[in-house]
Amino acid sequence: MIKSEEMQVIARENFDGYSCSDEMQEMQEVARRQREKMAALGQLAGGIAHDFNNQLMSIIGNATMIQRTDDLVKIKEYAERIIHISQSTANLTKKILMFSKKESSTNKPINLKGVMDNTYTMVESILSRKIELRYKYGASNKMILGDETQIENLILNMILNSRDAVESSFGRIEVGTVDTVVFSEMVLSHGETLKPGQYIAIYVEDNGIGIGEDVMLKIFEPYYTTKTKSSGTGLGLSVVFGTVKSHSGFINVKSRVGSGTRFEIFLPVYNKKQSGKVITKIEIKSNLIMLVDDDLNVLDVESELLEDLGYDVIKFSKPLEALEYYNNNSRKVAFSVIDLSMPVMTGKQLYEEMQKIREKPKAFFITGYAKQTDYEELLGNGEVIIQKPFTYEDLSSQIARIYM
Repeated sequence: MIKSEEMQVIARENFDGYSCSDEMQEMQEVARRQREKMAALGQLAGGIAHDFNNQLMSIIGNATMIQRTDDLVKIKEYAERIIHISQSTANLTKKILMFSKKESSTNKPINLKGVMDNTYTMVESILSRKIELRYKYGASNKMILGDETQIENLILNMILNSRDAVESSFGRIEVGTVDTVVFSEMVLSHGETLKPGQYIAIYVEDNGIGIGEDVMLKIFEPYYTTKTKSSGTGLGLSVVFGTVKSHSGFINVKSRVGSGTRFEIFLPVYNKKQSGKVITKIEIKSNLIMLVDDDLNVLDVESELLEDLGYDVIKFSKPLEALEYYNNNSRKVAFSVIDLSMPVMTGKQLYEEMQKIREKPKAFFITGYAKQTDYEELLGNGEVIIQKPFTYEDLSSQIARIYM
């Protein structure tokens, strides 16, 4: 076990690398990985279909009951159920995007020690007394660039995974950090290459049942689980993997059946850079909102939400038509609400064209999924992005906070 108070210097012999000099063996390895990838995709598709169909069945059922009753109390109850189920479905989508490393995270400087301290306090209260939990923040660095909620969930997922590995006996779980310097590229347990640099390594180590070689190859696949249906969804470690990637990090696993498992996550040390501009309060002299979203069904609902908040709304499903209107009426528009992902012209591109017409046009963005670069660049410039699906309260609070 690595002493958390010591700095670990990663040398090439620390990891089992894979080398293949024979061309035929290399071709066979590529074919094997492709088969595993296709099997994982099939497993993911089946899991998504199962979960989404269940949730859609509940939404359709509650919507049907709204149609069949005049009882206002019942209608409100059914509507609340639909909102709750829809939010659950949105959370599932975020987990899937996290697995595929396409979930946009709001990365900013965070105190990793603070996050880990809070997570440890929470986990300590829910673990069985049969499990000894040790914690040591041994790294001298505390700051990383990341998303606090995602990092907290990452650590929680790994600890709960270790809990399941030791729960049948009096087990031990050790959680901590250590300063890590990597001098040359290293091949990790899942074939990725750890790049040279300075990292904070988060480790979670247990003395549980360990992981067999056949399982080790699949642990980061979505919907793969060795647990019973009631004990786990199979998304925990796949989400961990996606979170690590979205934070420009790396993950390594060491395990032996009967001797426990050690997960190590290498996150780059945060170097202070100039922060993005701060959003200032904006006065609205007009009540007109320009709304742009290519999905007609969503466009209608968004328009009604904004109108219910007291605004006049002019809506467009085609960004080029919105741009033409803005070119002729920019002074009438109080601010714009723009979908980021649209055909022909993205929300970011539309906003850039609007800037040529009027300096610093007032706008905020909505998205169900956007290109990572667009998302991060807009956030870095201090722009506001609201994730779909959003609620009436989400929309109202953002407008009140930024534009009123």
